[in-house]
Amino acid sequence: MRMKWKSLAACVLAASNCLAVAPALAAAPQSNKEIVVAFFRMMFQDREVDEAVRLYVSPNYVQHNPYMRDGVGPMVDFFPPYFDQHPQAIVDIKRVIAEGDLVVIHNQWRDSPEDRGQAVVDIFRVEKGKIVEHWDVSQEIPENPANQNGMF
Repeated sequence: MRMKWKSLAACVLAASNCLAVAPALAAAPQSNKEIVVAFFRMMFQDREVDEAVRLYVSPNYVQHNPYMRDGVGPMVDFFPPYFDQHPQAIVDIKRVIAEGDLVVIHNQWRDSPEDRGQAVVDIFRVEKGKIVEHWDVSQEIPENPANQNGMF
């Protein structure tokens, strides 16, 4: 009888350890879409630039935005001062589309709540769980659009 209780106690302990680890594993992004959305939120909404880059961006990051150099350094150098200068900046994700290694985030970027802002499409390529490439296009949101359909 004593051996059965010991075995049962060991099983309960092992199961509780598995349950304690399960939420952490479940919270870790798995799909390319989850990786990019986690990066985007951490980087632009939570403003944890260093951590977002460390967790989600490859050191061999290729940048296609013609105003920013390749690599992670330019992002880490640019965004903290930008957020310091624009403490009310808001980035809202409107939709996310993923296919294979590409993830597209259609978002609205505003320097302040009063700003109409820009409609932005960011395209990320993911390889082995890290963002390796980025493209983006943006368009100012006009005051008097030619139609009432909205940009989002």
